[in-house]
Amino acid sequence: MGANGKQSQAITLAVLPFENLTRGNDLDIICRSFSIDLTTELSRFKQFQLIAPDSINQIGLDDTVEENASGLEISYHIKGSFRADSSAVRINAQLINTGQRHLVWADRFEGTRDQILELQDDLLNQVVSTLQQQLNYNLLSQIRRKPKITLKAYECWLYGMEEVRKGSLENDMKAREYFQQAIAEEPHFSLAYSGMSLTYFNEWSCQMWERWEVSQKEAFEWANKAIELDESNYVASLVLGRVMMYQRAYETAEHYIRKSLALNPNDADNLMEIASCLTFLGYADEAYQLSQKALSLNPAGKESYYPMAAFILLELGEFEKAKEMIQKTTYLPWVDTPAYFAGIYYYLGDMDRSERYWEQFLDTYCEKINCGTSPAAEEAIDWMIKVNPHRYQSRMEPYWKFKSNGKYGEISTQTTSGERNTSFSNSFQKQDDFWRMSFEGTDVRLTEVKGFNDLRKLLENPGQPIHCAELMGTAIGTARQPLIDDKARAAYQQKIKDLQQDISVAEQDNNLGVLENLQHEYDQLLEHLSSSLGLSGKVRQAGNPIEKARSAVTWRIRNAISKIEKAHPALGKHLAHSINTGTFCSYEPENKVDWILE
Repeated sequence: MGANGKQSQAITLAVLPFENLTRGNDLDIICRSFSIDLTTELSRFKQFQLIAPDSINQIGLDDTVEENASGLEISYHIKGSFRADSSAVRINAQLINTGQRHLVWADRFEGTRDQILELQDDLLNQVVSTLQQQLNYNLLSQIRRKPKITLKAYECWLYGMEEVRKGSLENDMKAREYFQQAIAEEPHFSLAYSGMSLTYFNEWSCQMWERWEVSQKEAFEWANKAIELDESNYVASLVLGRVMMYQRAYETAEHYIRKSLALNPNDADNLMEIASCLTFLGYADEAYQLSQKALSLNPAGKESYYPMAAFILLELGEFEKAKEMIQKTTYLPWVDTPAYFAGIYYYLGDMDRSERYWEQFLDTYCEKINCGTSPAAEEAIDWMIKVNPHRYQSRMEPYWKFKSNGKYGEISTQTTSGERNTSFSNSFQKQDDFWRMSFEGTDVRLTEVKGFNDLRKLLENPGQPIHCAELMGTAIGTARQPLIDDKARAAYQQKIKDLQQDISVAEQDNNLGVLENLQHEYDQLLEHLSSSLGLSGKVRQAGNPIEKARSAVTWRIRNAISKIEKAHPALGKHLAHSINTGTFCSYEPENKVDWILE
């Protein structure tokens, strides 16, 4: 569906209440909650419109659903049932084309009775993932029968994604034609922009080394446009995260990758890409769990998942399990996939297979990277180390040392201050009525707060202590006065209680984004209050004018960083770690950062 919301292009879904076929038990509430949860999860897929649960109440559970729902213009509806005995629970689910009264897909899921809540979560994930794939397949089959001149934005997107999944340069070029048609039809269709990004993403990471920088830049810019149009576009968020990861902007990369996961934890293809990224970032245990979920959600896609699973298991040190993945592999996603396989067999002591895979890697490297020239082992290893964005050390290092006859020693793949990628400019500039801030490739614009001027002055003088009075820029009085009065103190205490309650609710709801913001506000408030109170909780007096300046400057700098953190998490985190406040303030980054300030 395009951004203009035309009903003619909308794919509308209705999730009917699941029927409890086992009366006299506690499954009624489970049935109701399952339908609501399924609606919520399916709403993550922006290509579909979900009918609100309140509107579903007018739809019956019998065969006349298409008549009862005619006023809602439903394209497909989902219905199902729960049945339980003393030991097992069975859930049946069906996807039905409402207008044609055609059963598109059906399946049954089973689990033990005493694990009903865990079973519900597992089934929910499977149903959502399967429905997404089945709906796209069903819709694509229908539109193939139409004259292509009638294609609309969403249909073009479906055709484009079909080409992207084929994984060749030729197919990516065809996909771009479809995505460009979709954009011409609907200029604000975010999915089409993320589709364009994926075509360059494939070209950059898998196919054309001579266009590495151009393709990487295009992947980033198309994904960035997709995010601007729809900040909940999880595919674009993943692409941005992966680009940032290869730029060694690890904090920004992790932010976007985890955002993609939070936006859609049930798209199997996306989960597998996230798992590979998290492995590079040093979270192999978490990556393994996500890879297993992807394998269970999309059994049909397992062949393309096996190489990534083997890579994750290698970094976990699970070499026998990695070998099992290799034996099932028929598809090599990366140029150096055979090199990782060679490393796995090296650990297993199977040097014949290790050498065969290493030679396969060198052949691919010669063809796609080295313009037909056979490389020395040291050259190929050096390329792997420089290209692959391992945040920390990799289990490949002993193998690299072996293949280079000990020349590489213990190689650290973590980026040092001298190796930091500077492809993107970092800026902190006042522009008319707002501030423009760029860091690690991400750009934001924020309205004025006083602390921004303080931050710019500190960024301009890295490592140099600046007195708080200088940052205040005003004459300092000499009168002694309490740092806070009784009324302000009572207000602070009440705010702390309110925040404690909000934090407790966010923890219960597992709302991590809200929880992080609340905890940050709570910590700031406690820090400020503690600096205003002396021994036994007595209010401190401002013994000299410097105290007032110190307190004011500290508060406005921390407030400014807090505002930045909400709009640009990576920059906010960098400033929080690098800015020191007090009587003297300073900017002391761990690694040198060049800033454009004017």
